[in-house]
Amino acid sequence: MCGICGIYNYKSGETVTPSLLRDMCKTIAHRGPDEEGIWTNGNIGLGHRRLSIIDLSSGQQPMSNEDGSIWIAFNGEIYNYRDLNPFLEERGHVFRTRCDTETIIHLYEEKGDDFLKDLGGMFAFSLWDGRKKRLIIARDRLGKKPLYYSDRNGSLIFASELKALFAAAPIPKDIDFTALSDYLSLLYVPAPKTIFMGVKKLEPGTCLIADRNGCRTERYWDLSCQPRFHGSFESATEELKENIKRCVESRLESEVPLGAFLSGGVDSSAVVYSMSQLLKKSVNTTSIGFRETGFNELPYARTMADRVKSEHHEYMLEPDFIRNLPRIIWHLDEPFADSSVMPTYLLCEMTRKNVTVALSGDGGDENFAGYTRYSSAHNENLFRFAPAWMRAALLKPIGRLLPSTLRGYNFLRNVTATREQAMANTFFHFEEPLKKELFSTFVKKELQDYETFSIIGRYFSECDSDDPITRLQYVDVRTYLPEDILMKVDKMSMAHSLEVRAPFLDHKLVEFAFSLPSNFKLNGGCGKYILKQAFNGALPDDLLYRKKAGFSVPIDFWFRDKLKGLMQSVLFDARTVSRGYFDPACVRRLWQQYQRHPFYQIDLSSHLWALFVFELWNRIFIDGEMDTVLQ
Repeated sequence: MCGICGIYNYKSGETVTPSLLRDMCKTIAHRGPDEEGIWTNGNIGLGHRRLSIIDLSSGQQPMSNEDGSIWIAFNGEIYNYRDLNPFLEERGHVFRTRCDTETIIHLYEEKGDDFLKDLGGMFAFSLWDGRKKRLIIARDRLGKKPLYYSDRNGSLIFASELKALFAAAPIPKDIDFTALSDYLSLLYVPAPKTIFMGVKKLEPGTCLIADRNGCRTERYWDLSCQPRFHGSFESATEELKENIKRCVESRLESEVPLGAFLSGGVDSSAVVYSMSQLLKKSVNTTSIGFRETGFNELPYARTMADRVKSEHHEYMLEPDFIRNLPRIIWHLDEPFADSSVMPTYLLCEMTRKNVTVALSGDGGDENFAGYTRYSSAHNENLFRFAPAWMRAALLKPIGRLLPSTLRGYNFLRNVTATREQAMANTFFHFEEPLKKELFSTFVKKELQDYETFSIIGRYFSECDSDDPITRLQYVDVRTYLPEDILMKVDKMSMAHSLEVRAPFLDHKLVEFAFSLPSNFKLNGGCGKYILKQAFNGALPDDLLYRKKAGFSVPIDFWFRDKLKGLMQSVLFDARTVSRGYFDPACVRRLWQQYQRHPFYQIDLSSHLWALFVFELWNRIFIDGEMDTVLQ
C-alpha cells in the first residue's frame, strides 16, 4: 500500500518542481515508509511513497512504459493482474517487473479509456499520457482508497490525503457549511465534498480526466440492484461459498507477513476461517476489547481463534486512550465522529507489530443486510398496512411531544413518514430541527434552506430497485461504506503502514450479493441470513446467531465518568465558543439533558462526541496545534 500525489498545471504550463512534490510526499510518508519516488516533466509531476508488498526488489514508482510516454503513480492492489497479463503479452506487451502497477500501464495502452473496467481490486492512481497531454486520476469502484483534489486557477493538485494538498499550494481553509451540516448528520463528510471549499474527494467508481481544456469527471462503474439471480436459495448459498473462497484466495498473495482482524462477528470470522482452510496453517489474528459490559466481543473472537487454532493477540481499549485522539484526527484530515475510529487505530497499531498485510471483514453488512437499520426498516414497513392518514392521526401527535433523542422516537417518526424519508432518517444523528437550534445565526444564513436529505435522496433516486431493503443497502454502499467505514480503515491502517484487504468488497462478489432477492439476505428479521447459512457448521453457533454488536465504543460511559471533565472543558472553552458556529445555549442545553437522563432513555453521546471532535479538529487544522490540543 502506498501514497500518491501530483500536480498538473494544465492551463498555465508552469513548471512543477521536484521540491514541491517532496513537500507533498513528506506529509504522507507514513503511507509508504519504504521508498519515495518523484517524476517531473515540465508542467506535470507525480510523487509516490511506497509500502513494499509484492515484487520487493523492483516495482519502484512513478513507473513508465518502455518509451516513457506514459507514467503512473499507483496506490493499491490489482488482484486480477495475473489473469490480465497473458492477454497483454499475447498483444505484444513486454513486462519488466512482477508487480501489478505495470499491468495498468499496458492495459491502458491496449484498451484506452475502457481500461478501468477490467481492473479488479482497490486503488487510487494517477496516469499521465504524454502523447495526449492528459492526466487520469481514478478511484476504485467501492472507494477503498481515498483521493483528494483541488482544481484552481488552471492547476490540478491531488493526493491520497487532504493535508498533502496544503503542502503544495496556498489553498484557503474556508469551511463549507453544507459539509459541516452533513458532518453533524452523518458523522462524516460525504464525497464529493470535503470540509473545505474548493477541495473535493473523487467519488468511488469515478475517474477525473484533465487536459488543456480543463477537468471533467466520469463514472466508470455503478452497482445494479436488479434481482438477476433466479436460482434456489441452496444454489445461491453454494455460489456464495465459491465466491468468498475466490475472493479470499486472491488476497493472500504477499511477500511480507500476512494476518487478519478478528472482531468476533460473522464477517471477520468467515474471512479467518476461509484463510485457515486455504493456507492450511495458523493465521495471525488480532482483536480489540473493552472492559465495559455489553461492548466486549473478545470472548467470541477467542472462541473463533480457538476453532481455527490461530496465533491470536488481544488488547484492551481504556478511556485514557483518548490521549491518542489528536494524532488520530490529524490522520483523518477531516472532522470524523465515528468513535470506532479509536479501536480501529489501536487494532491497526497492534496488528502491525506482527504482520504487514491484514484481511478484514468489511463489506459483509452492506452486502448481506447486516445492519440493524435494515431490520428496523423491515419492522416499520409492517406497520404501513394502515393508511397514511390513520398512522399520522394516531402517532404524529405523540411524536411532537417527544424529544428527537428519545429512544423509540425514530420508530414513531418513521412509520408516519414517507418510505423514502423514513429510510433516510436511519442514517442521521443530528436531525434538521435540532441543527437549526444548534447553528448560530451566521451559519444558518449561510446554509439557507440546505438539508442533508439531499445527499441521501440523490442515491435513493439513482438506485434501480424498488425494494426498500435493497435501496437502503445501495445508499450504504454509496455513502456510509466508502466515506465512513473504508475511510476510517484506510487512514488508521496507513497511520501504521499496514495494508488492509477486504475480500467481501471484491466488486464481483458485491454484484452477486446485490443480484440476490432481499429475503435471501434479511429473512424473518435475521440479517446476513445467506452468509450465516454458508458458514453454518464452520463457525460456532453462538457466534453465528447472536445479536449484532458492531465495533461500538462505550463513550457514553466514559463521558459520564472518567472523561466528563475533559468534554466539559473543551465544549465550553472560550475558544470553542468564539468560533461562532454554534449557539452556546443550545450546546449547554444538550449537555445538561445528557447528564440528566441515562443513555437508554435519551441518546446524545454521538451528538456531543461530534461537537467535541469538531473542536479538536479546528485546533489541529485551523489553529495549527497538536501537542497542546487536549490541554
